Amino acid sequence: MQPAPAAPRPAQAFSTAHVPSAERLRAWEEHNASALIALECRTPGGEDFRAREDNLGLGRVRLARVRTTAHVVERPADLIERRPTGSLAIYVSLRGEAQFRQAGRSQIIRPGDVLVCDADGSFVRGFGHGLDELAVRVDRRALPDGVRAGEPLIVRRGEKNPYARAIARLVGRAVGVETPTRPDEQTVIDLASALVGDGITRPPVVHRALACAHAEDRLHDPRLSASEVAEAVGISVRQLTRVFADAGTSFPRYVLGRRLELAYGLLTGPGAGSARTATVATACGFSSVAHFSQTFHARFGITAGALRRTAAKRG
Repeated sequence: MQPAPAAPRPAQAFSTAHVPSAERLRAWEEHNASALIALECRTPGGEDFRAREDNLGLGRVRLARVRTTAHVVERPADLIERRPTGSLAIYVSLRGEAQFRQAGRSQIIRPGDVLVCDADGSFVRGFGHGLDELAVRVDRRALPDGVRAGEPLIVRRGEKNPYARAIARLVGRAVGVETPTRPDEQTVIDLASALVGDGITRPPVVHRALACAHAEDRLHDPRLSASEVAEAVGISVRQLTRVFADAGTSFPRYVLGRRLELAYGLLTGPGAGSARTATVATACGFSSVAHFSQTFHARFGITAGALRRTAAKRG
C-alpha cells in the first residue's frame, strides 16, 4: 500500500466582486503578489475594475485562470528587486487581444497565442478590452541545467508546437473547468523546459512529458492504449516502454496511478457525498467496478465508499 495523496484542493478563487470599488486594484495587486507574480496595476481613465482569479499551487508550479476588465499591468525593475520570483512565466490567451512590451519591443498577443517570458524581466502588459487567460509560473530551479528564459517567446495559435498546446490543455483542465483535474507537477515542468530549452531537454524527458499529457486527456477512456499514445507522440511502443522504464515505472502503471489519484480527488472533493463508486470508476476510465475497488483499496488502504463517507462527514 502506498501513502494516500493529500486530498486534492480545488482551485482557490479570488474575486473583487465584494471589494469596494476604490480598493479593488490594491486588493488585486496584493492577491497576485502572494499567489502568482507581483504587479503594478492601473485602469485606463480610472474606470471601474472587476476581476476574478482561480489559483492552484503544485509546489514548484503555480497555475491560474485570470479574468478581468480592461487594465494595464507592469513589472518594473524596483518591484522585481523587492519581489523577485525566480520563475518562468507562461500565459495562454483565451479571449481578448493584449499588448506585451519588453526591452523596447511591443507585440500583440491574440486568443490562442502562448507567451513565455522571464517573470523577473521588466515588462508591461495591456488589456484594452479585458482578458481571459491561463497563467503558469514555474520555479527556474526546477528546470534542467542550461534551460532558462531568454528572449520572450510567442507561440502563435496556428503554430504546431506540441509543448505549448499540451501545457494549455493541462492548465485549462486544472483551473478552467467546473470539475478540475490536478495535473502532474513534473509533467508541467518537463513541458515548460522543452518549450524554452531549445534542444537542451533530453528526448526521453520530452517524449515522456508529451505521453503523460496525452494520457491525461484520455484518462476517462478505458480504451486508452500504449499504441495510441506512442502514435500521438511520434515514437514506437518499444520507445514508449523504454521512456517510462527509465523513469522507474511503466506506462500501464502510470495510467493506473493517475486514474486512482483522479478518483481519490473526486471522492474527497466538492460533492463527494453524492459520488457513487460505480460513477467514479466509469469517470476515471475503469471498465470494471470490481477492478477499480480492488486497486483503489490496495493503493490507499481504504475502500472508495468508506473514503467518500469520511469526506462527506468532514463537509
